[in-house]
Amino acid sequence: MTALFALRRASLAAVLLLAAAAAQAAVSFHVSVTTERENRPGVKSRLPAQEVQESDVVLGQQYISVSDGKTLSVLDFSTRRRYVIDKAAGTYEQYSLFDVVALRQSEMRHRLGIADVLTVAKRADQVTPQAYEEQALSVRAGKVRGRLVPNILDGEVLWSLDEHPLLRLGPAHSAGDGQDSKAFAQFLRYTWGGHPLVLKMLADSRQIPMRFLLHYQEVGGTLTRRFRVSAVQADAPATFTLQGYRPGRAGADAPVLARVLDQATRLQPLAAEAHPAMRAQAEQAFAGQQPFAALLIMMEDNYSTGAPVGKLSPQQRLALETNEQAQQLIRALSARDEDAIKAGLAAVQALRAQVGKDQPMLTLFEASMRGKAGQWPEATTLYLQALQARPQLAGGYKELGDALYAQFDTANAWRSWEAGRTLAPTHRLFASVNRREQELLTAYPVFFESGAPVQPSTSRPASSTNTVGSTNLP
Repeated sequence: MTALFALRRASLAAVLLLAAAAAQAAVSFHVSVTTERENRPGVKSRLPAQEVQESDVVLGQQYISVSDGKTLSVLDFSTRRRYVIDKAAGTYEQYSLFDVVALRQSEMRHRLGIADVLTVAKRADQVTPQAYEEQALSVRAGKVRGRLVPNILDGEVLWSLDEHPLLRLGPAHSAGDGQDSKAFAQFLRYTWGGHPLVLKMLADSRQIPMRFLLHYQEVGGTLTRRFRVSAVQADAPATFTLQGYRPGRAGADAPVLARVLDQATRLQPLAAEAHPAMRAQAEQAFAGQQPFAALLIMMEDNYSTGAPVGKLSPQQRLALETNEQAQQLIRALSARDEDAIKAGLAAVQALRAQVGKDQPMLTLFEASMRGKAGQWPEATTLYLQALQARPQLAGGYKELGDALYAQFDTANAWRSWEAGRTLAPTHRLFASVNRREQELLTAYPVFFESGAPVQPSTSRPASSTNTVGSTNLP
């Protein structure tokens, strides 16, 4: 399946009761999807010409679950999160719904950029029509163009956009209500794709189609997916929990990123005493004529608790203003243009050599400078080093998330951001993440829709003991 079900660990209470209101039954069904590929002449691919995937699906009131026998993936629209359950291991992981939408948005921009390059290079024949890019990603490439046009073929309807066939729909269907058809379109949106116009038409149909085809076009050729829906039932549980499963854990041999983010999900915010304690350490450093050490402590305090660095005495301000190491760091972090960033990176590297490579804040600041220089993999490595040394650096998870986002790893970007927001929910650094989520909600509201009113949550709950609810998932 082409679903983006990369998921984040979380406490059990995050998915307890999805619908506190009426508990009408949900719809379940089996779906068989046959993917057929036809490559262009001369194009070689390791992908099979034909493959089949079988899945059991439940369309709940505020969730959708998809099981292939080994893995159970769940979309939770009440908390805007996604879960994947390893049935054999009895574990689950969780990520955000936002990372799916953000990746689709970024991928569409990337594909449109490639199309522009090919067009300028007079290779427009290699450009995938926008209708098929929208079919693959379920997001629009730009403004609305045209409308779906039907054509009757052998008792079925072929729906096309700009003369590009997208959906071939058979007459067989299972009667349902508006919520069933909307949830079915949402199932397609998150798993196999579908053009926004196609999905809207299916969502408004008040029925679940039993036989249909989706057509795609890629750089290497064409692709057709044949859907066969069967065993439609209307007695599936309307709500779900993860009772009986435990959060997955990254093993000692897992990548550093997985281990750092796994550890972060189990951290709690620092106690209220943390800020005054670190500020007292800074005061001691100032008193000991170590203004640069004091600056690093205050910055660690800021990244960990969100407390401002200000409230310095005139003597302390003078000590920082006349300390060359402090001024080098301040100038470096203030760099904006390319030459200043290059010089700032060199300055921070020199400071690390002087103070010691293990100083976590200088490690983090070198990562920040490398990020400004577009050196994202190197920045990621350094952020992970800093967070291994200081796991409570909430602001470090914000910057690590930025580095991951720049590398199209939106799933882990949101994991990192959520870890940081849990540690310091009011830290001003996360204002940009909150705005980004609101922009996604505004631009792509259909990705977050469900049948019942949603009370969104972006915080990890404190409790992991309440297990109210039903686990009757396939």
